[in-house]
Amino acid sequence: MIRRFYAGIMISLPLSILLGGVSVAYAQVHISVSKAFGEKVIVAVPLFDVDGGTIVAPEDVRDVLLFDLSNSGYFSLVANTEFVDETETEDRVSGRINFQEWAALGAEVLVKGKIEGTLSEMSIEATVYDLAQGKPIFGRRYSGRHGEWRAAVHRISDDIVKQLTGEEGVAQTRIAFVSNVTGAKEIYVMDYDGENRRRVTRDNAIAIYPDWFPGAEDLIYTMIRDSRQETRRVNIETGTTSRVTSFPGLNAFAAPSPRGGEVVMTLSRDGNPEIYRLRADGSEPRRLTFGRSTESSPCWSQDGRRIAYVSDRSGAPQTYTMSATGGSPQRLTYQGRYNTSPDWSPKGDLVAFTAKIDGVFQICTVDVGSKEIVRLTAGPGDKEDPSWARNGRHIVYSVTSGGKSDLYMLDIYELEPVRLTSGAGDYLSPAWSD
Repeated sequence: MIRRFYAGIMISLPLSILLGGVSVAYAQVHISVSKAFGEKVIVAVPLFDVDGGTIVAPEDVRDVLLFDLSNSGYFSLVANTEFVDETETEDRVSGRINFQEWAALGAEVLVKGKIEGTLSEMSIEATVYDLAQGKPIFGRRYSGRHGEWRAAVHRISDDIVKQLTGEEGVAQTRIAFVSNVTGAKEIYVMDYDGENRRRVTRDNAIAIYPDWFPGAEDLIYTMIRDSRQETRRVNIETGTTSRVTSFPGLNAFAAPSPRGGEVVMTLSRDGNPEIYRLRADGSEPRRLTFGRSTESSPCWSQDGRRIAYVSDRSGAPQTYTMSATGGSPQRLTYQGRYNTSPDWSPKGDLVAFTAKIDGVFQICTVDVGSKEIVRLTAGPGDKEDPSWARNGRHIVYSVTSGGKSDLYMLDIYELEPVRLTSGAGDYLSPAWSD
């Protein structure tokens, strides 16, 4: 059994190892250091050993793994890599792990590994040790082509997060966004850390407002050509697109349901921008809101029972919720006169949104139950369009400053922004995959 600590609660769970596709059970292993909320596990990651003709640098593997673990929010790193590498050298010379020396560096967990490969294939093997017990926690081998090494490292980090915290990691997720780097607004996707950016749409038009279908294989977005709007679905691997809606007027802010069989979106087919619920193929539109106000930017709760959206029925944009079948709206935000772009946390307790505060757009959350608002960002530059990661802990959003827009990631508990994009062009309207 291994004890996992989260939010001050200790949970005991069974432990197993998957190594090379074969399941192996380790002996009883316990993490002996009890963690209160906010405390982190201190981890040491020496350079992985290299065997064979691999062209993957161990320094690159470690950099990605350290980034993943550090940004998960659950781990802190042994800062002095020189001491880490010296201790690893001593281990390799002696042929054994000196657990006391590793613990003397302040580490509680040790991650060792080996990189093997030929000119065309590679594998990365990682083993995680509990230093207090002097025993392995789990290990796994990840195989693939050389170009997939980053994906393998992301899998390692997500497995470490899951094994030691019980929470889902986000290192294997992706972020869709809008960029004008080619001169026209198109939809792109990238890894959660900003790497492996690639263009998805090639409509020779304006592509905006992307959102993910469950499974992270398809996106829905709005395409504008010659002042006419339609929503389209695109497969991110093949680039194959299909039309979802092309009603007269506004076709925007489409959001797939948690199960993917339906979408909610804003249509003005009846004259006024209203919220509609449709099948995923655009058929059977059902109007959910009725009034003279403008209704926009709908999103689903994780259980699919409620929808958050923006309405100016009070005289200024505010966030409301309603049943996913329609009915009486309930106002969610009251502070400030401009609150837009809601996104419902996968945990169901919070809605992130954009608020105009002292003339600058900032990212806030509102508790669905208590209506308490927490401001997450500060300072100059407009922060807009928050989107939750699947762990309900991280948010991606855009920051516009000096005429340039880029994407940032934020841990809502640590509030230290991590910049994900840079270079030519603007990066806007992010959507985080599940």
